[in-house]
Amino acid sequence: PYRLEGLDVYSNILFVKEAAAPLSALAHRVVSTDKYRAETCAVVGNYYSLKGTHDKAVQYFKRALRLNRGYLAAWTLLGHEYMEAKNTPAAIEAYRAAVDLSAHDFR
Repeated sequence: PYRLEGLDVYSNILFVKEAAAPLSALAHRVVSTDKYRAETCAVVGNYYSLKGTHDKAVQYFKRALRLNRGYLAAWTLLGHEYMEAKNTPAAIEAYRAAVDLSAHDFR
């Protein structure tokens, strides 16, 4: 119950399925396990994104990146959030950072 690796990917699946209740439960669980992990911030960011609170989602994805600058998924998700907020220059910057980390990842 204390393993957080991979739960960010699971939260992406819940986001795509628009499963708000399970994503909320997952967010509460990971925060209670370790709120100072980049994966935790990504899960919470996905929850806020699903709820349409994009400014809070951006805040959590940025927090994930402060904890781990090399966290490719957070850069990509941050770019998506900036696109939702119609902030194209910031989205391009986030996507470029993701590509710089891994030019062969086509998420």
